[in-house]
Amino acid sequence: MDNRLIFTGPSVKDRVLALVSKIREGNGEMTEEIRDALEDTDPFLIERAEEELLEEGVTRDDIMLLCDARSQLFIAAEEVDETILERPGHPIHTLMEEHRQILLFMTRVRDTARRMRSGGEETGGSTVSLEEVEPFLEEAKKHFQREENVLFPYLERHGIEGPPKAMWSEHEVLRAKERELVSLIGRQRYVDQDEFKASLECEASTLLALLNAHFHKENHVLFPMAVRTLDVHEWNEARRQFQEIGPCSFAECHAPLEFKTVEVGTVSPSEEIVLPTGRFTVSELEMVLGALPVDFTFVDENDRVRFYSNSPDRIFVRTPAVIGRKVQNCHPQKSVHVVQRILDEFKAGKREVAEFWLETGGRFVHIRYFPLRSVTGEYKGVLEMVQDVTNIRKLEGRKTLLED
Repeated sequence: MDNRLIFTGPSVKDRVLALVSKIREGNGEMTEEIRDALEDTDPFLIERAEEELLEEGVTRDDIMLLCDARSQLFIAAEEVDETILERPGHPIHTLMEEHRQILLFMTRVRDTARRMRSGGEETGGSTVSLEEVEPFLEEAKKHFQREENVLFPYLERHGIEGPPKAMWSEHEVLRAKERELVSLIGRQRYVDQDEFKASLECEASTLLALLNAHFHKENHVLFPMAVRTLDVHEWNEARRQFQEIGPCSFAECHAPLEFKTVEVGTVSPSEEIVLPTGRFTVSELEMVLGALPVDFTFVDENDRVRFYSNSPDRIFVRTPAVIGRKVQNCHPQKSVHVVQRILDEFKAGKREVAEFWLETGGRFVHIRYFPLRSVTGEYKGVLEMVQDVTNIRKLEGRKTLLED
């Protein structure tokens, strides 16, 4: 009888059920058959089907079997395919080092969960305090911000749009799983402890498997593509913009590499810009825009980012790499349809403002979009305005005097 894993349809759930059965039969041993099946099943697709699978009888332990097998797959791949792309201090080297540190930390979180679930028995792995998880993941946000706001835009300038979009979509999944893990840890004292320990091991194992898969794609596909594509001027700019966003404190800091380039001229700070109601020097205009308590971004009629203000308390990360970028590529795929709808309605004259508000990082943020039109009514672009209105919402009564 032929016992090979044969999938008669495209259902991810069918693949998962077959994989779980084979892994259990082999007591977790990584056979060639299981390896081939894992390579054909993206863990991000498994994650999407996870809720349905749990409802249909796949247990948390089943999910963890898959996660562990997937992690073994990528560990083996790393041992065979060494990808040391650049020297310390290169932006790509920095990202790869952060990958390594994030995986090490999440492995410790998973091992901690296993130790807790086993009643403190030795599990063979190192552990970490659960209080460290949220600060670590908060610090790791800078890693993804540098990719989304610096590396991806430079790749897009060279016509490479598909891989960055795919990676950003996976970032959104990873962020959601991180929020679930942090939320679970925050509820620890209020829930059944056996249920908590089982959920913690499942959440940590799932996140670790997804990170392994995502980082492997970046290390072996996206990053080599970037090294082949970007020129020395772009790497210099990327290096500088990486520093502006800031390094992750958990990764070793190397002196940044400086690539030799030819100097090019820039606009003089003393050059004047004359407007109908007055004039500024370039330096003065920069000071005025930087002092405004509102972040704004100008997108032209071709949907390309042309300018953003650079206030010290900017709410959402912006870097020079986004200049010239299609505004649709500045948003995760799940929200691009909303952006496109706003643009289409502005261009058709069906809308004159679009606004949203949300809470993020303890701040209440108001976001507004306005179409820009010429004196003849021709659409010329859109202005995005983002403002922290946390304190404004608290105002009451009246204040007419300057007081400390």
